[in-house]
Amino acid sequence: MDKEQAESLIKSKFSELSPMLQLAAKYVVDHPQETALASMRQVAKNAGVQPSVMHRLAVTLEFEGYNSFRDVYRHWLSSKESSFSARAAQLQKRKAGDLTERLIADVLEADIHNLDALTDPQSTAAFKQAHNLLAGAKSIYVVGLRSMFPAAYYFSYSCGMFLNNTVLLSGIGGGFADPLRRATKEDALIVFSCYPYARDAATATRYARAKGTKIIAVSDSAVSPISKIADVSLIIKNETPSLFPSITPLVVVAQTLVAMLVASGGKGSVRQISSSETQLAEFDVYVSSRNG
Repeated sequence: MDKEQAESLIKSKFSELSPMLQLAAKYVVDHPQETALASMRQVAKNAGVQPSVMHRLAVTLEFEGYNSFRDVYRHWLSSKESSFSARAAQLQKRKAGDLTERLIADVLEADIHNLDALTDPQSTAAFKQAHNLLAGAKSIYVVGLRSMFPAAYYFSYSCGMFLNNTVLLSGIGGGFADPLRRATKEDALIVFSCYPYARDAATATRYARAKGTKIIAVSDSAVSPISKIADVSLIIKNETPSLFPSITPLVVVAQTLVAMLVASGGKGSVRQISSSETQLAEFDVYVSSRNG
């Protein structure tokens, strides 16, 4: 049995499962990578059930036990084509007639599914926790390297409209981690990091963690190098047939957190945004109308 068959079986039996088994089953379907990598005890904890429930789920699905059930997900993970050249080759295997409408639909549908996963109660709770840490931080350090950079830059740039305490670790001039020297337990570090995990992002996170800085991870796995040591983890799905894993859910997380910070910022945030708009106007940053 492969992953697709296992999940099809879960869906067909879902309505017959007990509430606890449904919790376990939903977690497995929503978090296949964690199911493959983490222990049964950790998966059960993340799902909000007892380890015995995970075992019962496997048996209910006609596996010999949890290990044989988890092997389905381990095989799926090990066989995933994750190199960029492999992903490019997969795209080029599509038939000529599949390079327009079908490819467009597949990319868009994948991100619709990715974003839908952010609407569950677990994600909502994580958004609230992340907001509270950011709102209470003396300084906010922001990391997102390589393909993750757009999300980190958006978050830092947007916060710069109404906050004076955000620091983007961009690496300009080779000084990527230098600002973290000033990080303290009163600060927060938000890290955007998905597989393949950038080494500098992981190192910066460990360094900040050792200094007592609060860590907010935006990642694709609860057992990623970032999430494992974070105070709050916002776990996203980023599957896509495109070349790189999708950054759409990462940017949406950044947008949502910015909106929450503005909403809770009171009149002070409005004044700061008004001041920023005045400065942009003085520099004539934008054209004067939508038509140019």
